Amino acid sequence: MIKKFLFGKNWFFEDFKLPTESPTSTWGVLIEKEIYSGRSNFQKIKIFETKEFGRILTLDGLIQLSTKYEAIYHEMLVQPAFFYHRRPERVLIVGGGDGGALREVVKYKSVKEILLVDIDKKVIEVSKKYLSSVSRGAFNDKRLKIFNEDALKFVRDYKNYFDIIISDSTDPYSLSLALWRAQFYKDILKALQKKGVAAFQTAYFGEKFAKKARKIIKKVFPFFKIHKAFVGCFPFDEHTFSFGSKEINFDKINFEEIKRKYKKLNIKTKYYSPEIHFSSAVFRAEP
Repeated sequence: MIKKFLFGKNWFFEDFKLPTESPTSTWGVLIEKEIYSGRSNFQKIKIFETKEFGRILTLDGLIQLSTKYEAIYHEMLVQPAFFYHRRPERVLIVGGGDGGALREVVKYKSVKEILLVDIDKKVIEVSKKYLSSVSRGAFNDKRLKIFNEDALKFVRDYKNYFDIIISDSTDPYSLSLALWRAQFYKDILKALQKKGVAAFQTAYFGEKFAKKARKIIKKVFPFFKIHKAFVGCFPFDEHTFSFGSKEINFDKINFEEIKRKYKKLNIKTKYYSPEIHFSSAVFRAEP
């Protein structure tokens, strides 16, 4: 929500509404300038400028990204999957209408086909116009095909097809509820090739719905791994990124292998590195 607060100025306060949580706190940031405010057929979309976080994108009152911290989020969602896979050619992005995950995918020359399915065309249009620093021209890549459809139905049409599937969905409310359920994870598993890798944003480490989701993903996929990072615009806990595969044992891929590949590919990243790859997977047991 946006309301007048300190200094008589407009502040944004995150409007928690998850059915699985009953928060007793929120956080706010001073708005320097409203960049965009509108509604699509599915949700309210707002973008505003802030001093501390850059531009912030919100959907239905929940923060999706800030331009200052989005590289951490998108690199940690995408890069580990690409370094677990030998040579991905077919990639599916579920959600990701802001273009950040797509930007990371197009860095790879081995990729021949990129499908992005986001039900809300308006998010893509607004992000292209007002958040161009996030996608950095990735929407113009010739390998990309965009589908504004229901991702649940879309994924079911593919069997043993994708090398990498990235689920960059919003938290489980409204449109995204079904994307956090076991059936969706099972459909993702079927759509992957044997040596494929699925990547999921799985929210804060300690959130109840996130812990439940990770537990289900671990049960669905023969091989499972969690990476984490602190993303400044999600300030209450470390954010988690979960990875699953049919046949790739993530624990058998060592540091030297990742380091050699990182040097050979010469992928430019702001946050992700071989060192971050391994340190981000070291943490206490699930609470």
